[in-house]
Amino acid sequence: KKAIIDPSLFKYKVQPIKKELYETVIVKASQLSRRKHLFSRDRLKLFLKQHCEPHDGVIKTKATSIAKYSLAEQNFSYFFPDDPPTFIFSPASRRRGRPPKRASTSFVSN
Repeated sequence: KKAIIDPSLFKYKVQPIKKELYETVIVKASQLSRRKHLFSRDRLKLFLKQHCEPHDGVIKTKATSIAKYSLAEQNFSYFFPDDPPTFIFSPASRRRGRPPKRASTSFVSN
């Protein structure tokens, strides 16, 4: 089994948005941070609206986003370098969710 890589050992290539003003640098994981509250439910909804669309009951990435970010050229291991996770199968429980409603019986007296 392959050993798990410590995330602190990763180095990241940071490319500037305005390449004419700044140069690309390589930084350690400890040098990266994000502002608090950067990710929110509203931002996620906006992201899904801009880059995804429903297709036969499945949410798929829009073709325009695939082309813009060259996603077709990448694969799973490009984004996640470790081995994919292995999930242990657990049989479905018979008592999931609410119990089924029973038909109520009402008597009408004449």
